[in-house]
Amino acid sequence: MKPMKLKRYLLTAGGLLLIPLASAGFWWTNSIAEPTAPVGTNLAQENLSLSPVHPDEPVDATLNERFSLQNSLDRAQQIREALASFQTLTEKSKPVLGEPALTKIGNTDWETQNLGFPNWVGSVEGTLKKQDYQIKKLEFELAQKQYQDGEITKTDLQEKETNYHRAEQDFQAFWNSFKISD
Repeated sequence: MKPMKLKRYLLTAGGLLLIPLASAGFWWTNSIAEPTAPVGTNLAQENLSLSPVHPDEPVDATLNERFSLQNSLDRAQQIREALASFQTLTEKSKPVLGEPALTKIGNTDWETQNLGFPNWVGSVEGTLKKQDYQIKKLEFELAQKQYQDGEITKTDLQEKETNYHRAEQDFQAFWNSFKISD
């Protein structure tokens, strides 16, 4: 393949790799214009002065859906899949481009792709799950105090306890399955 055609091929392939990521963002923006679940704490009405980050997405949707644990974990999985595609593209282009050209592109070495990529995404996923566990634990502890003071019902307390135990189990399961690539 001629160098110019190869360059166009790689740019096109790289662009194709980004299309799913871009369209995932577009799909997500359009799919959350109307919240489908009850919204949690409205930070925009507390101490923060938040305005919409996009005209088609209310502040509550951004805070409670786009920035939710589940959405973040879903996006981490998409990133993991995009990085796997980049690894495949790197391997397929290596014989044609050669090592110097790949080095110039960056993030194409074996260590980065086989050790860095999994560790980076795993660190983000672990942080999200750990923070969710810590938040649910604090919410349960607060609910215990609120229940003692007669501010919430026993049902509310039990819901916080259930959420805490679910987050605890989820983080423990992640911890037990997490491996550092080295």
